[in-house]
Amino acid sequence: MITKIRTNIFLTRVQQKKLRTLSKKTGAPVAAHVRRAIDEYFGRFEKKKRR
Repeated sequence: MITKIRTNIFLTRVQQKKLRTLSKKTGAPVAAHVRRAIDEYFGRFEKKKRR
């Protein structure tokens, strides 16, 4: 199992609302969506860097 480290981020009210809505629709925790979004962002960044 991967060890997770607690961290705090600041979101706008709109971002928080969208994350909570998504969480309710999918049943996945907000934190899981944040981790997925970060992984996707880094994936895109790494692809651009390889070019």
